[in-house]
Amino acid sequence: MINKAAQAFAVTAIALSIGAIAAPAASAAPATAEPSATPVGSVALCLNIPIPPFSISVCL
Repeated sequence: MINKAAQAFAVTAIALSIGAIAAPAASAAPATAEPSATPVGSVALCLNIPIPPFSISVCL
């Protein structure tokens, strides 16, 4: 019984450590505004989707 508990604990510890290593670091720095390529008077709605190791930007 102790062996099963130790095995479950080990599997949980491995999963949590992989999640901690793979997760991106949090940053307290404010997001910088990006200049848009739209003409003056237009409104652009952009969504940045961070997917390590890159980011996808979708603008309407």
